Amino acid sequence: MVNEEIKLSVKRNQRGQIIQVFFDNQHEEVTYEELTNNQNFELSGGTAFQQAVWLELQKIPAGTTISYQEMAARVGSPQAQQAVGQALARNPLPVILPCHRVTRKDGSLGGFMGQEDAVHIKQKILEYEKNLNRK
Repeated sequence: MVNEEIKLSVKRNQRGQIIQVFFDNQHEEVTYEELTNNQNFELSGGTAFQQAVWLELQKIPAGTTISYQEMAARVGSPQAQQAVGQALARNPLPVILPCHRVTRKDGSLGGFMGQEDAVHIKQKILEYEKNLNRK
């Protein structure tokens, strides 16, 4: 299960909205299910392009992936795959806005949260989601 292998915690604003997700247990601990079903978040910061990318992530079904190229096309900038990758690396709300569902064109995972050494987190979440879809 994702929660046993990967710790998730959040930071909230004064209104109780989630403003940042972390992969640690240093903040308010939450489960994967609490995050994926949560619409009580505030998206602040980022450029208009980054926010468009982040919000488009919610349209990718759990357990499936799309490429950086497809995401670029979805937000109206088909040549902006690199900018999509940079936006995903800065996503303040991973899991809620599931950037782990975007992969390289060849299907390989690529980085996660701007870090190549965090790919195992991306892989674990995708495996968990695929197993959920099988049930």
